[in-house]
Amino acid sequence: MGLRGARLAIVLAFLGLGLGALLDARGLRKTAEIQRQGVARDVAVHFTRGLVGVSSTLRLDRPRSELQGAIGREADDRIDTRIAFRLPPPAGPLPARPAQAAARKHRGSKHARRERPLFTPKRPLRIWVAGDSLAQVPGEALERVAAHARSLDVVGVESRVSTGLGQPELYNWFTRIGEAVPQLHPNVAVLSFGADDEHDHLGGVPPGVTVGKLGSPSWKAEYFRRVDGVTRELTAAGVYVVWLGLPVPPSDGYVKGFRVVNDVLRRSVQRHDERAAYIDTWHLLDNGHSGWTPYIRKPNGRLVLVRAADGMHYTAAGADILSSAILARLRTVYRLEA
Repeated sequence: MGLRGARLAIVLAFLGLGLGALLDARGLRKTAEIQRQGVARDVAVHFTRGLVGVSSTLRLDRPRSELQGAIGREADDRIDTRIAFRLPPPAGPLPARPAQAAARKHRGSKHARRERPLFTPKRPLRIWVAGDSLAQVPGEALERVAAHARSLDVVGVESRVSTGLGQPELYNWFTRIGEAVPQLHPNVAVLSFGADDEHDHLGGVPPGVTVGKLGSPSWKAEYFRRVDGVTRELTAAGVYVVWLGLPVPPSDGYVKGFRVVNDVLRRSVQRHDERAAYIDTWHLLDNGHSGWTPYIRKPNGRLVLVRAADGMHYTAAGADILSSAILARLRTVYRLEA
């Protein structure tokens, strides 16, 4: 190849890269938006904003849009940072429901047993599972139980990789949770968030609010606002909320962040008393000393592999342990007919 041929190859390569950027302009724009605050993000946002304009004018964004629509992912490029709750945060401790107040008033009396709602095969308990990638296998475990326990109905398992409550611009779970209740009519929401939130950057922060690094008081306050807002919105709609805590991570680098997230989840559940539950996944799947382990020993002495090859996600056996803990908690709240 002569000098002229080499130049032509370089020009064609640049044209190819330019065409690829125009075809993927909206994806590049979203990638820029979810970067951490800084000069690099500002430059990327400015550049991709213009790229999207050119792509839209030339209608080069249509193939990507049509392909996403065909595979049911038409919302992937949408940038939605809204974190809006219908209910304002409570000024003080939440009031007890009438049934709870009566039970407390007469606690200790053998005649003061509060009736638990009954669910039957004709009227099963509707469970919705949602969250990041750690939600998928526990959701499947609950589906296996529901296949035999006819008083349970898992109405959906929604697992979005690399998402959470920290970056709504990547995927807005606040919007989705608001949509899911009238669509699915769940009685219970099992939520698994936080594994992709344990970093300094939180997107969708209200104007005028500055959030510090992971674990700082301002970070905890903002993340608590999100977790507690989700809990309040769901419980106000009559949905019992089960938060799955984060498990012991395989790397020490995640320990601090996971503990911070778990502490926020616990505090929100404590605030909502009998309307929410926290499943301590950390100690359900640890080595007995709060450490990571791929295996745990069952009561019968048999070792069971509970963590997947990446060390973070659950195996089916590990998820079965979590589903048993979830159902044990639900049976304290509801009567489930066999």
